[in-house]
Amino acid sequence: MKQINLSSILKKKEARIKGFFKISSLVFIGLITIVLHKENVNGQSRVKLDEVIRTQLKKEGKASQFIKTSQGIMHVRVNGPDSGSVVLLVHGAVVGGYAFENWKKPLVDAGYKIIIPDLLGYGYSDRPKNNYTKEFYVQQLKELLDTLRIIKKVNVIGASQGGGFVLAFASAFPKRIKTVGLIAPNGGGDVRIVNKFLRAPIIGDFIFKNFGAKTMYNMISKSYKGNPAREGMLNWMKEQGKYKGYGEGVLNSIRHTLANRAITWQPEAMDIIGKYQIPAFAAWGNKDETVPYEHSAIFKNHIPQLQLFTLDGKDHAIAFGQAETILSAYIPFLNQSNFK
Repeated sequence: MKQINLSSILKKKEARIKGFFKISSLVFIGLITIVLHKENVNGQSRVKLDEVIRTQLKKEGKASQFIKTSQGIMHVRVNGPDSGSVVLLVHGAVVGGYAFENWKKPLVDAGYKIIIPDLLGYGYSDRPKNNYTKEFYVQQLKELLDTLRIIKKVNVIGASQGGGFVLAFASAFPKRIKTVGLIAPNGGGDVRIVNKFLRAPIIGDFIFKNFGAKTMYNMISKSYKGNPAREGMLNWMKEQGKYKGYGEGVLNSIRHTLANRAITWQPEAMDIIGKYQIPAFAAWGNKDETVPYEHSAIFKNHIPQLQLFTLDGKDHAIAFGQAETILSAYIPFLNQSNFK
């Protein structure tokens, strides 16, 4: 009598079930794609950024200037006197350089030359196909300063994920840094990000490509409810969402800098800033649930000279929403190091 291999049968059934669900998922995604192709996601067709569009954006006064890097063309806002000390402002996920829109006038009025890029993947900058790793961001910040011929030391400040990029950049090039500024920064431990399902291959790619821009818009709309500058922010979110690759870029960055902890845990970078005694400033809301306020103690431990400015009762969305409050502490901090 032939012996029945129950284990083998179960494995075959399991493989068939997995295959069925995989095919069903692909069919479902295909059908949704057809519907979206006919109706256009968010009621608009997305277009690819190119030279013609960039020229028009500059003509309309929407864009400032564009520079070429080895990884793509970057949109950058440069304001203030050429003789002023340079402040490089690095945005985090979702918004792009517009996150620092409320910072421009106060810093320029204080005598600083400011540089605010749309990092690659955001705003009016290219959305390259390569992996958005920590090294990818460090390299583009270096090339940005090199292309603009910024030789003197710079004051650099980053918000949230941008704070993680600033840590990485400052630790890689400490001799180029005058001061380090951080706003609820990545680097001190795990942070809240989208779940594994939404980051998964195929599924995540589909969702972020087709629904990413709308989802980010809704998230920002909720975060800045009641803020007088909310309308300008939402107009910007619509604007950058018009161009192909925005949602995909956000997912790319999440996968290669946050999900793998590449920038969320950087004690060595903090140690370098501490070792070089680079003046450091951090602003943090003590009700932050995205990048927990408790991480500030880790930063203080590794960077003893860090000046911590706590925003009582505030959450994570402070770079734009609480700009005036943060600047009331940040500008005096800058002045101490730049106008001795």
